[in-house]
Amino acid sequence: MVDGPIGDGTRLLPDDPPRPAGENDGGRDVRPEPDAQHEQDAQPKPDEQHGRDERHGRDERQGRDAALRGLVQALLIAAVSPAIPGIAHLRAGRVRLGGTLLFAQALLLTGTAAAVGEGRSLFLELSVRPGWLLAVAVAAVVLAGLWTALIVHSYAILVPDGLSPLWRLAGGTSVSVLCLLVIVPPLTVAHYGYLQRDLVDSLFAEGAGAAGAASAPAAGAADPWAGTPRLNVLLMGGDADVGRPGVRTDSMTLASIDTATGDTLLMSLPRNLQHVPVWSGTKRVPFPPKELLNEVYETGTRNPGVLAGGGRVRNPGAELLKRTVAHILGQPVPYYAMVDMRSFRQIVDAVGGVQVCVTDAVPVPRQQVPSGVLKPGCRRLSGREALWYGRSRTGSSDYSRMSRQKCLMWALARQAGPLTVLRSFQRLTQVFKFSVSTDLPRRLLPQLVGLAAKIRNAEITSLQFVPPVVSTWRPDYAEIRRMAARAVRDSSSGARSADGLHILSNSCA
Repeated sequence: MVDGPIGDGTRLLPDDPPRPAGENDGGRDVRPEPDAQHEQDAQPKPDEQHGRDERHGRDERQGRDAALRGLVQALLIAAVSPAIPGIAHLRAGRVRLGGTLLFAQALLLTGTAAAVGEGRSLFLELSVRPGWLLAVAVAAVVLAGLWTALIVHSYAILVPDGLSPLWRLAGGTSVSVLCLLVIVPPLTVAHYGYLQRDLVDSLFAEGAGAAGAASAPAAGAADPWAGTPRLNVLLMGGDADVGRPGVRTDSMTLASIDTATGDTLLMSLPRNLQHVPVWSGTKRVPFPPKELLNEVYETGTRNPGVLAGGGRVRNPGAELLKRTVAHILGQPVPYYAMVDMRSFRQIVDAVGGVQVCVTDAVPVPRQQVPSGVLKPGCRRLSGREALWYGRSRTGSSDYSRMSRQKCLMWALARQAGPLTVLRSFQRLTQVFKFSVSTDLPRRLLPQLVGLAAKIRNAEITSLQFVPPVVSTWRPDYAEIRRMAARAVRDSSSGARSADGLHILSNSCA
């Protein structure tokens, strides 16, 4: 452009027009574009990118590790939450709920400690009262439900975020297994409570007869047996069989128990006793002289009206036999217990057999015991072997069999401890329910269970009214009464002057 005054004729030359973008001298771009330069500056260097990737991977690994640690911690706390309820809620910051749960646990432990202070008596009271057994069963089921809910909720409030689907599945599975493990003990208690309640309801009578009421201990007293120095129970073995009508009581033993010490006298009457003075309760009942003592039970079953006071009793056959044995021995017989001998082997098998010392070889049917004989020696007999050890008369006599039966009773009483019974509880309850009958009243059971604990460690003596001491075909019943009275007196004082009285631990061991 030429400088000069306007209007002097000089032509104004325009400035050079702007060059299009990208066009430069010589065809080269000498000015870099601003955006391209920014992108070039923004790209990280290779070393910086590698460092960022490492930090990101490390953060991911740390996050996964923390989530896994949180998962393990949540599972452990959920596992102990039934024992320490509220610990998960306290850790999750829910202080009020956690404190409430811990307080409830403290109250429960205090109640448990008080129950333990009552000790054995409270447990025995629970174990034989149907109403209490039902309450225990229901409470155990409720407790199982509460423990399950507590485990699930404790895990739910502690399970961490960031878990992969696979670990979440593993956590849920673990909680399910924990719940199954935790509910087993209370549900087992509920099951045992139901079985025990069913057994007590079906086996034991609601009340006692006049004879039983007279000899029953005082309920709730510090010493319930204070006014009952001896308790007499007639033990019978029923020997019903295929092709044999009715039940024959081939084993009849009066157990006379010293309630203070548990020392027990077993007085056994032979099955083939004749000229039996069958007693109705007030007078003699017509009975053929040649008929045997073991047929009295069936007579009462067929003719309940012969009983004084009528036959409105639970088992008229057992009641007539009770009164007859009481008349023969001159001892009160308020209660009885009868076991079906065909089920005896199931009882022995349920407790794992019975350890017996066989003094002489006992022949038995080969279809029952393959060897056909029980050889002498001390060993554990199975239920079938024990049954035939007590039943066999081959090569021996009724009186030898009676001795073997007493040894079986003594051995079972010694060996069937609480743990053995607990392990076989379900089988035993089923066997007892269908093979045992008794008129022992339910209200007497707590005192009887406590007395049974004394008997297990006490001295057991035996007296058998067998030849030559007693003639079975023409017995002297007056002499039998005198022998029984002397044996009871000696058993209470610890003397051994009665003829035929011996200690089972000496003769059966």
